[in-house]
Amino acid sequence: MKNWIYRSFFGLFLLLLVPVIALVIYHIPTKKPIQNPTVEIKQEGSKYILFRHGKPYFIKGVGGHDYMEKISLYGANSIRTWRTDKAEQILNEANKYGLTVTLGLEVGNEWWGENFDYLNFEDVDQKIEELKEIVECYKDHPALLMWNVGNEVHLFGGNQLIVLYTINRIAKMIHEMDPNHPVMTSVPLGPNFNKRGIMRLLCPDLDVLGVNGFSKLHRVHKDTRSIFGWNKPYILTEWAAPGPWEMNSTYWGAPIELSSTLKAQYIDKYWTVLSKDTSLYLGGYGFYWGQKYERTHTFFSLFSKDGYETESVQVLKTKWSGKSIDNWAPKIDSVIIHTVPNQDNQYLLASKKYQTSIYAQDPENDTLTYKWELRHEGKDNFNPGEYNHDLSFLLSNNCTQSISFVSPNQEGGYRLFAYVYDGHAHVATYNIPFYVLIQ
Repeated sequence: MKNWIYRSFFGLFLLLLVPVIALVIYHIPTKKPIQNPTVEIKQEGSKYILFRHGKPYFIKGVGGHDYMEKISLYGANSIRTWRTDKAEQILNEANKYGLTVTLGLEVGNEWWGENFDYLNFEDVDQKIEELKEIVECYKDHPALLMWNVGNEVHLFGGNQLIVLYTINRIAKMIHEMDPNHPVMTSVPLGPNFNKRGIMRLLCPDLDVLGVNGFSKLHRVHKDTRSIFGWNKPYILTEWAAPGPWEMNSTYWGAPIELSSTLKAQYIDKYWTVLSKDTSLYLGGYGFYWGQKYERTHTFFSLFSKDGYETESVQVLKTKWSGKSIDNWAPKIDSVIIHTVPNQDNQYLLASKKYQTSIYAQDPENDTLTYKWELRHEGKDNFNPGEYNHDLSFLLSNNCTQSISFVSPNQEGGYRLFAYVYDGHAHVATYNIPFYVLIQ
């Protein structure tokens, strides 16, 4: 009886293994070497090097395409996109400023839809045909650096093996149409990153792995080289201070955001960590160059919505250029709502008056000015909803270091935002979440 059980399990194992072996054999990399490719990755001993026009090219880049003139002026050389809308405009402007572009091909999320069925091969074939048109359109653009197929597509449903199979089909297609530029896909630096070696089997047509890393960036060197790890070249396609999913939250589930001052310290520390990898790391894209909403409009934004630079921009500038900064952004110590005992979990009574203050300093003793905002707590990471409703009419004054405000009359979560300006186009930001209770 036991032998029959063992044979049955062994037979089932072979039944599952054979298709995987066939898949791997069928998708042995088909990229043919060509003479003088525009961009290529070479291995020299244990070290991988990215070359562009025959010269080593280390990526000093950002995610986003705003303020391109500053990107170039500050010593960076590349930008990353997540999709191809406005691709021609972005590529042309990048080329104007001597920048390259890692062009994102959107897969499995907004373009294909969150409910896209990767097992529907007819639909997959149709989408690959659409991608062919895009590759054909931009493959010869002088600003193109490489292709990025999808961003964390495993997060959007579907069998992981089939998703990776599809990613490799796309990579194979790109190499057949454009042998001059490398292809990668982006994955998060999450709990299973040290097992990403499976992608070497299932995605042999990928040249490099894109990694989105935040609070776990200190693990990238070790996890990449684990026994089941990627062990091939990688690029940081997103890197920044910890994201909202990584921060401590209030009792009602609002992530606590770091001040712009603490974020800049993370950027400085992470750059040092990443620079230690001189064999597999090909460079990275700081996140996010511009202003965007992701749980708040300040969580990842390196600029304010009115274009002022945070301290993180200045830290990146020193790393890219090797030059010192003449005038640093203000630094924030804290924001406090007075008479509230628990500053980490602040419960306020509805329609009651409170006093609040921001404590900040400037390295050059510049005269500081202030601005305040009051908003609903964002209930979705990417869809602001009520968050967009500015409640600043509840503030008695929004341009002094200390102000009073009347708490909203509806129960729920809110955030109080504080901005500090130094008169030199720099800003420091901080916000505190609070919850309103009805008496």
